[in-house]
Amino acid sequence: MNTAKVQKIFKKNVLLLILIGLCLLFAVLSANFLTVSNLLNIVKQNAYLIIASIGVSLVMISGGTDLSIGQLMSVVAVCTGAFLKWMNLPLPLVIILALLIGAILGAFNGFVANLLKIHPMIVTLATMTMFQGISFLISGSKAIYDLDSSFKFIGQGYIGPIPVPVIIVVVVALIVDFVAKRTYFGRYIFASGGNPEAARLAGVSVKNIKLIVFIICGALGALASIVMVSRAGSANSTMGPGTEFNAITACVLGGISFIGGEGEVKGVIIGTLILGVLSNGMQLIGLGIYVQYVVKGIILLLAIGYDTYQKQAKVKKVVSTKVK
Repeated sequence: MNTAKVQKIFKKNVLLLILIGLCLLFAVLSANFLTVSNLLNIVKQNAYLIIASIGVSLVMISGGTDLSIGQLMSVVAVCTGAFLKWMNLPLPLVIILALLIGAILGAFNGFVANLLKIHPMIVTLATMTMFQGISFLISGSKAIYDLDSSFKFIGQGYIGPIPVPVIIVVVVALIVDFVAKRTYFGRYIFASGGNPEAARLAGVSVKNIKLIVFIICGALGALASIVMVSRAGSANSTMGPGTEFNAITACVLGGISFIGGEGEVKGVIIGTLILGVLSNGMQLIGLGIYVQYVVKGIILLLAIGYDTYQKQAKVKKVVSTKVK
């Protein structure tokens, strides 16, 4: 195998190698890390984040950014709790309503961005505050406890040896990956983010694509919230905020470009698991939550820097090719 092939394989699997390297590092530092129960716990704890990150990744691939996903999840969380505990609605109806609320809030983000013709980052910066206020108005700043055991099964149950949240993650990942890679809609998402003007000239309605992507992101954010609330067994307005930072970090770390037009589901999942392994490993070796914030911030800066470097390298390569 020549050097070029080795470099190509390394570049293609660099994220996976980083994840494996971190696992080996923490296995050396803590005897409790590399156990089946702990590794399974990492996946279970981060299942909601993986789902939310996949939704955010679609927005980023289409050329946008969603800063409101955490607050959207907060609204869905308290609504889910209210439907179950205060209104005693049947579980299937609660899940449908929760997903619908997430989709509506996502649609609102996309509609306002299209209407005002401004970058979704600015829109979602405003709506994240709106959604948080709505969440507290619904909950009255009160937590909703003792949710139904059948609902808790979504976040805490097992089907055979496999946790239900893991099954949900696999199903979501397979569906989104198929849509992104195998359908015209998926190609339109990449085209809308990579070269929106060329996409318009080719007959693609970029505005509609971005609106639909926000709706999907909202629905996936709602699903993530359902998993999160069912795992906790309670709901309150503080559940969700902060997810947006972790989701964007996981996406950029997983190869989703801030500019748009690039990325895949596999990278997002590995990026999320890297963050999960870091948090879990640092806790096991006695590093506090504030140190974790610093590390995650550094990782985000490095990921953005690497993304920028890759973009500049591609531009230089294209320019040099044209000159030749």
